[in-house]
Amino acid sequence: MRADFYHTLYSLAGLSATQHRYILDAGIDNGGDKDLAFKWKVDREVGGDKGDEVGTVHPLFVLPWGDAERIRRYFVN
Repeated sequence: MRADFYHTLYSLAGLSATQHRYILDAGIDNGGDKDLAFKWKVDREVGGDKGDEVGTVHPLFVLPWGDAERIRRYFVN
């Protein structure tokens, strides 16, 4: 059996979503940006062993946490 990167990615993203709590915080100020896609934050870790923890991913873009914001800043500036 060969690795299936597409399904592996979304399986790990789902696992991340079970280990962390993401909330939409409309009060986050991104320099006047009204785009709600960039107003998410990781509220807390849900639990589990630290050795089994999967990193956080952006809940809409499924990118490692912080990458979506860096990409947005690159193209806005």
